[in-house]
Amino acid sequence: MTYPEGFGPPMPTESIPVRQAAQPLYESKTWMKLLGAISIVSGVLGILSIVGIVFAWLPIWLGVLLWQSGKAVEAAHETGDAARFLESQGKLKTYFLITGIVSLIGIILMVLVILFFGTAWVAFIRNGGTLA
Repeated sequence: MTYPEGFGPPMPTESIPVRQAAQPLYESKTWMKLLGAISIVSGVLGILSIVGIVFAWLPIWLGVLLWQSGKAVEAAHETGDAARFLESQGKLKTYFLITGIVSLIGIILMVLVILFFGTAWVAFIRNGGTLA
């Protein structure tokens, strides 16, 4: 049977070895661990301030996720363990999910602050530039 160009019987899928699939992340493991350590240290230093006590858990958690992902991808690359590679990807997924949510919350808060101060400025100007 002949098939039109671009169509045909399904081809068998080739599995990519774990070491090969993990290679790009493996090459970045040092940076992942470094950023993880920096994030953990910044969180620990943030605990020293009153406001930091409330928010310091977030950079510590993100730092731990990056560090664990770096260690897992290193183990996956060295042993060829697919479970460790998937663990590394899962940690990165959680890291990016949390970072994305926190970034969106920050953008929303920034817009609200701009609107608040913009409205206050307009009211100040309309009042003749006085606070009374």
